[in-house]
Amino acid sequence: ALSAAVLVGAGLRAFRLGAQVIIDDEWHALNVVHDFGFGFIFGHFGTADHSIPLALYFELLSRTVGLSEWSMRMPSLVAGIAAIALVPLALKPWLSRTETALLAWLLALSPLLINFSRTARPYAFIALMLGVALPLAWRWWRDGGHARAAGWIGGAALAAWLNPLTIVIGGAPLLAFGADAVASGRRGDWRGFRRVLLAGIALTLPVLALLAVPIANDAVSLATKAATHAASPGTAAVALSLFAGSGSAIVTALVVAAAAAGWFELNRRDRDFARFVLLIAAVAVACVLITGAAWIRHGLVLARYLIGLAPLFLALAAIGFCTGINALRARAGLPRVTTALACAIAAAVPFTLGPVPGWYRDYDQFTGHLSYQFDYQPERNPIVALLDPVPVEPFYREIALTHPEGDALVVEAPWHLETFWNPLHRYQRVHRQRLAIGFVNGVCAPRFYGELDPATPGLQFANFVYLADLLAGRVRADYLVLHRASVPGARELPVEIEACISAARARFGAPWRETPTAVVFRTS
Repeated sequence: ALSAAVLVGAGLRAFRLGAQVIIDDEWHALNVVHDFGFGFIFGHFGTADHSIPLALYFELLSRTVGLSEWSMRMPSLVAGIAAIALVPLALKPWLSRTETALLAWLLALSPLLINFSRTARPYAFIALMLGVALPLAWRWWRDGGHARAAGWIGGAALAAWLNPLTIVIGGAPLLAFGADAVASGRRGDWRGFRRVLLAGIALTLPVLALLAVPIANDAVSLATKAATHAASPGTAAVALSLFAGSGSAIVTALVVAAAAAGWFELNRRDRDFARFVLLIAAVAVACVLITGAAWIRHGLVLARYLIGLAPLFLALAAIGFCTGINALRARAGLPRVTTALACAIAAAVPFTLGPVPGWYRDYDQFTGHLSYQFDYQPERNPIVALLDPVPVEPFYREIALTHPEGDALVVEAPWHLETFWNPLHRYQRVHRQRLAIGFVNGVCAPRFYGELDPATPGLQFANFVYLADLLAGRVRADYLVLHRASVPGARELPVEIEACISAARARFGAPWRETPTAVVFRTS
């Protein structure tokens, strides 16, 4: 069952991964790699908070094998797949065989973890590292072992390097261990204080080594992003639904109830570990909320900061589901195999009713779009409300009819990398063809935020093309769509679009279709 979960989870994470357009926060590290070198990247968080180790990896790629959609996302993909196997194994001392298998499936089918595994951001890594590190921390405290201590401290330090705020999760065990040491000290045993002190030093040293320079360089930037926004009960409700993997209030309530029941069952099995888990969660949530970090009022942002708790949440849900199913089975006098079947249903039904099947139903190069990820309930998703009124031009339906096999390439230009101003996924759902983003710098604009300089070495993106190359015949496409207007309220682009349209007319002749908001050229 564990192997099957890994295989299915790997398939869901890797499916059409190379076709996914680099969007939104994936550009944070891409921009800093484009504009700076190793030294700057290591020593700064950046205005947009690039993840330092990922940006260093991207810089290395750009100087060696090249940056592409696949190479940028490969670390997240590997981490997301590894978590399906390693997190259940790390928690195995507290789980039955059935619960271990169910946890693997809940991890494999989690929409939140699937999305983070397909995104060139640090969250899949953080879920893996802290999902393994926290159980190791407790096992070290209770049973000793240098390898367990190294696993906890190494995972917590690396997670903090990936995203500094995660130190409130990785470092929270010190509080639990400190409380234990105080209790032991009152009984005359002071050895625990020495262990806590050494562990604190061992964790602090690598964190300082990795983060002292960027903290010194960007202290003002960090300060301006704190005490900015506040979460609300609505924020927590959305974050819980993302953890539970469903926009349905009923499904979310069932998963949360299962996690609560799972904690009480864990408390019955191992009271100290259950209280350790509860303390970690309480400290992490409180610290993250107290920071008032920028955009934390949105449930997805809160879920990102707390992603290190997601594996424990799903583990508690697995315990709760299996405990409840076993109780019902025993009462009904059914055979043991019923538990496995019911657990399979507990994993499959929320997944089937959740958002993931819709992401893959049609050819879509924007499965990470905030229309899908910001909130799994479309009716309360503000990105859906913002973009749904944007009309889909009739020529997209004509393209679909002309190419029923989906064998055309449509180049769209210019664009906004921010998906809340980007309706291209809605257009693609209609025309059902492969698309590429057209960069217009060098033709009718300077290089601006959301475009790359064609002279930059090491860029091998399959889903970005330069309009200059298309006009010169160095790349081919079937359609070029030049947009005269952006989504209402969108950031203004420094583009002279009529100059691009004139250049396309000179190269491709009269437009195939023209509307007040867009001009379409047949380019082949």
